[in-house]
Amino acid sequence: MSDFTPAVETLLRTIAEAGDKGAQFQVAPRRRYQLVGTDYVVDQRSFYPLTAGGYVTDGGDDTAPVRVTERGREWIRQHPVPRGGSRGPYRPRGTRPAHQAPARRPARFGYAGGFTAELAERVVVITCPANEVGGATLPADGWEQRAIDRHPTLHNVEGPTIAGSYALHWRGDSRTDADLLVQSLAIVRAEPARSS
Repeated sequence: MSDFTPAVETLLRTIAEAGDKGAQFQVAPRRRYQLVGTDYVVDQRSFYPLTAGGYVTDGGDDTAPVRVTERGREWIRQHPVPRGGSRGPYRPRGTRPAHQAPARRPARFGYAGGFTAELAERVVVITCPANEVGGATLPADGWEQRAIDRHPTLHNVEGPTIAGSYALHWRGDSRTDADLLVQSLAIVRAEPARSS
């Protein structure tokens, strides 16, 4: 049985994983094929050893799904992927188990005047700038309820903390995280300042 290059072997295993329905490819630029519904792209020449050797077939129709033959299945059985090997079927990015996925860092932004803002789980934390006597420069009293009344998706406002921070809880808001950050900062900065 043939010894394939890594690209050809990955292609064979990817086609085999598609099962009886086969793997549907479409023509891509620069003499390549793309697996439909994914970003997996393979050179046309990677198909040559598989089709010439009878490991895969499209039944003579270039537009039909490609299926692995019995000879291809036998090759896969005789060449198991070693534990931790890299020649398995194509896997789209982002399919690693959750315990291996790197923790997502919340977006954090700095603004003129010393304000900073970050967002986690649709909660925007606004830290007010410190003034010259060591306390924070906070918005005027009662601004929290006025903000909730004006913005229907603003569910709650917590704070201020000792550090001069407020947590704005948004619920059911379709805006992007960046838009919520900008909106939250605009709400806090629009209120007349008071010293803590």
